[in-house]
Amino acid sequence: MMPRLFAAALALLLMAGAAKPPPSPESQLLAADRALAKLAAERGLAYAFFASMTNDGQFYGDGAAPVTGRAQAFRRLARREPGSLSRQPEMARVSADGRMGWTSGRFLLTAGKRKTGGHYLTVWAREGRGAWKVAAEMDRSDPAPEK
Repeated sequence: MMPRLFAAALALLLMAGAAKPPPSPESQLLAADRALAKLAAERGLAYAFFASMTNDGQFYGDGAAPVTGRAQAFRRLARREPGSLSRQPEMARVSADGRMGWTSGRFLLTAGKRKTGGHYLTVWAREGRGAWKVAAEMDRSDPAPEK
């Protein structure tokens, strides 16, 4: 009886102390997307993308030609009317080698009395130390409701 009890107790101890598996690459990428949204809420849209983009990242939006580089994206976003951005990531995929990925979801941009909602697609690249950075950002506003 005693050896069985000891074995059962040892098994319980081992299971309780077992390390959790690391988060999946997709969940890490979703966390990066949520961190971008949080930074935008706390510090503003321009700062959030400046801090989160690769140096040669591309920004598509505003119905204008795309810009390349985090400084240019910052300048474009800083010219917008002040407002807030809410992002809700819905999906993430990561390449087999874990170096590239993308997220997509919904956004709501509020500027003054104007609200614009739509969908976004963000392409991410993993930098040397493992941090995910925005390589390309694209969004599409939902069409205005018909009157």
